[in-house]
Amino acid sequence: MHVDRLPDGLPPGRLVAGSTPGLWMSHEPVVAPGRLWTSCHRQHRRTGWYPVLMAWPCGHGNGHGPEEVGTVDVADSLRESWQSYELSRAARPVLWPARGRSASDPKTAAEQGAGLRVPYGAWPGLAAASEPHPGPSPDAVARVAVGQMLHYFTTRFVAYVALVRVARSADIPAAVGWEADAPALELSALLRTWEDRFGARVIGFEGASLFVSVASPPLASRHAAHVALEHVLTGATNLNDGGFPFAEYAEALRGERLWSFWWD
Repeated sequence: MHVDRLPDGLPPGRLVAGSTPGLWMSHEPVVAPGRLWTSCHRQHRRTGWYPVLMAWPCGHGNGHGPEEVGTVDVADSLRESWQSYELSRAARPVLWPARGRSASDPKTAAEQGAGLRVPYGAWPGLAAASEPHPGPSPDAVARVAVGQMLHYFTTRFVAYVALVRVARSADIPAAVGWEADAPALELSALLRTWEDRFGARVIGFEGASLFVSVASPPLASRHAAHVALEHVLTGATNLNDGGFPFAEYAEALRGERLWSFWWD
């Protein structure tokens, strides 16, 4: 792998001075960002620069290197998050009341036995890996998911293209110095395990939102619930703000190949 040469076909842009391990950013949002992302993605093995889309620039480039990501013990990190979550849950009797209903609503209290709670009384450890799904490879799934992700961008089919000098997409949040309240170093370490267990790839940011493609998502309800717990323990705001029941979210993960998270 040659890491000194940028991919071919780039629009005007700049190397962010002092960035470590290295960040290049287009000067402006680009036309057909999905097409450019795919072109750069196909060149990654040759160049060492991994593409990521940004609705607007949201990283300063002075982040964590891959060796720092490798020092994080993901199982211990999530166990600590679980312990904090349990303390928080003990202080609030209802988790995620149904949309449009307050926690004090009598119907909410009546539904506590109907799946609104996270279905674990103790830390269950990391979720098992999915069996690889037949069909496209994780990289091919990522290329398709980029088009789906662009529908979510408020900029609608325009985005900046950034290039990060990393070997794997999981390291991108930590490497770019992502300007969000997410725990970027621990998140990148977790994303490495999602790459290994579910064929995940980081494909884009929309400010404090993160988009991840998934080649082998969970298919069974029990497995999806276990994976959903890991999502909750990232501390992502969209999974901890009372928006919808845990069981509903877990079921939505079955077969879902685009995961998204955001942090306030």
